[in-house]
Amino acid sequence: MLKPNIHELVASRICHDLISPIGACANGTELLGMGGGEEEINLIAQSAANASGRVRFFRIAFGHCEDKQTVSASEIQSILKTVGSDRLTFDVRIKGDVRRNEAQALFLAILCVERALPRGGDVCLKRLDDAWSISVDAETMLITEALWNPLSNRRAPDEVIPATVSFALLPKALASLGRNIGIRMTDTRILMQF
Repeated sequence: MLKPNIHELVASRICHDLISPIGACANGTELLGMGGGEEEINLIAQSAANASGRVRFFRIAFGHCEDKQTVSASEIQSILKTVGSDRLTFDVRIKGDVRRNEAQALFLAILCVERALPRGGDVCLKRLDDAWSISVDAETMLITEALWNPLSNRRAPDEVIPATVSFALLPKALASLGRNIGIRMTDTRILMQF
């Protein structure tokens, strides 16, 4: 059997994450057709906002970017607000514009972190001069050494599936920025800096 190409893994990841909110929109529409009301409209609105936020998130994480492109801090905050939830919160401490390739690395790092948070957690993003800091606090973490150890050395893991494609893409994004990554972990905390 042929190993999937990275673009196939990315496409699978995007489809996987979008199927749930889009399915909820379809269900809400069906319920409206059967005489539903305000509750169904709220379900559709929330699901549509989540799907839109995920598309905007993936556009930055997986999309093409050029050196001169930037993303505003307010856009990053808006995107993360829509993809956050009661279980997964984002504290974004960024001011001014962010180079698009840095935002891409940041969003790929967030996808890596999400993988370690089966029950959610609190993610804090900071820009420190020319470096980025992502700290994560959670009651429960799921750390897969086969993913995190190679990332610490700016390498892709040996085995990659759609859910872990960010671990293969983040080292490439960091290399294009000329950045190293530092990762410290405990049972309830992750600190990434690059």
